[in-house]
Amino acid sequence: MHPIYKTPDYVETNGVKLAVYRHGPDHKTSDKPAIFFLHGFPELAYSWRAQMEAFGDAGYPVFAHDQRGYGNSDKPDGAENYTMAKLAGDIEGLLDHYGIEQAVFVGHDWGAIILWSLPLYMNDRILGLAGLNVAHVAHYRADPIELFRGRFGPDMYIVRFQDEGACEPTLEANVRDTVRFFMRIPGDKRDQDRKPSKQTESLDMLGLLQKGEEGWGGELLLDDAEMQIYIDAFEAGGFTGPLHWYRNMGNNWRAEKKHLIDGKLPVIEKPSLMITADMDRACPPHLAKGMEERVTPLTLVHLENCGHWSQQQMPEVVNGAIMGWLNEHFVK
Repeated sequence: MHPIYKTPDYVETNGVKLAVYRHGPDHKTSDKPAIFFLHGFPELAYSWRAQMEAFGDAGYPVFAHDQRGYGNSDKPDGAENYTMAKLAGDIEGLLDHYGIEQAVFVGHDWGAIILWSLPLYMNDRILGLAGLNVAHVAHYRADPIELFRGRFGPDMYIVRFQDEGACEPTLEANVRDTVRFFMRIPGDKRDQDRKPSKQTESLDMLGLLQKGEEGWGGELLLDDAEMQIYIDAFEAGGFTGPLHWYRNMGNNWRAEKKHLIDGKLPVIEKPSLMITADMDRACPPHLAKGMEERVTPLTLVHLENCGHWSQQQMPEVVNGAIMGWLNEHFVK
């Protein structure tokens, strides 16, 4: 196990107890801003181990927590406990606990979805925002679940995730296989020229999972010891809490409506970084098109030959991009 990941703080805030991992100097004595790393699905604070080490060693006070529903943090029952308001409230509660007025936030996957929503909930606590793989998109014209259903059909993974208890048996039947399925590097670009399958066209990840490893393509992202960290966490905690995040996408969309100005979300006016990856099938780079109209000032970085798990697949490149952006905006 990575040394940074061995001993978390346990912080009670916002009705839950969260496991928080720390590295670097005390924020009260540092001349560099605190950084909070936000993981996605199906990940853990552990997903940020390379960033925690690099930025902590460089003098940044760094924090990453197993978000509610994950790892060593609480997993409250009920989808109503996983709304965007709850997830953002957890983060603000951690700032309060540690006495940090403002911080830089870095998010990947669902962590990036939270990241781009933070200005609606705690704008004055934000110094800067860095999103990996998932772009800040305009407010959907309709409930996103219905839009996904209409475009991709009923087998699209987010659509299938909506019914509590329907997908958990598939994901939990063999957690080792589930982790090995998700934590993969895609095949090279020549593989993308092959005729897509029904599952890839419809983003039916559960269908692909059930086909078995011979149908997954690509190669494993992590070594056995790293993979075991995820396997142990999801065998112990299951997938219901993480899936509840998806089950609130419609609720979160409706909650956004009160913030709209002339039908649009307010422009985010914080120094921001967006990192896209060319081989990310679930979150392709084109989704970041036009983002500069929604976020300013914005720095765009594009990764070649990289899949969805960018900070784990290309840690040095990702760290370099984030460090350059931090130096430009936050280091005197």
